[in-house]
Amino acid sequence: MKKILVLLSVLIMGLGCSSKNEAPKPEKPIEPAVMENILYDLALLQALKSYSPEKLEENKVNTKTYIYQKYKIDSAQFAENNRYLAFNIEEYKALFEKVTARLEKKKAEIDAIVQKEEKSKAGKVEETNAKTADSSKKIFQKLRSRKPVN
Repeated sequence: MKKILVLLSVLIMGLGCSSKNEAPKPEKPIEPAVMENILYDLALLQALKSYSPEKLEENKVNTKTYIYQKYKIDSAQFAENNRYLAFNIEEYKALFEKVTARLEKKKAEIDAIVQKEEKSKAGKVEETNAKTADSSKKIFQKLRSRKPVN
């Protein structure tokens, strides 16, 4: 009896371990470049949603619906492809590294624009301050050059 239980246990464990933990290939595969674009857009939309959710509400943008319409996919197709990629960890990791690199590049571009605008504003403030100081000097010089009224 013990031998049968041990044999049955080994058989069940063997069957459980031998089954592959893989997601089936999606019926409608999404090209890796398109999936990269989808994940990139999702990251941008999520950042916008976190930073300024009222902008999305004002423009009546539902992030998921937007992505599905833009890439002409449905939620099931995205979920199947995402699940499949999650089981292929190396491919998924490479995809996220590309998305991360694109996000970092975009951040650097935006930071450069912001920095340029800040310098421009600072220059305008200095220019305005210089003009004000110059005008003040002229006014004081005129006041000093006038003869006192008795």
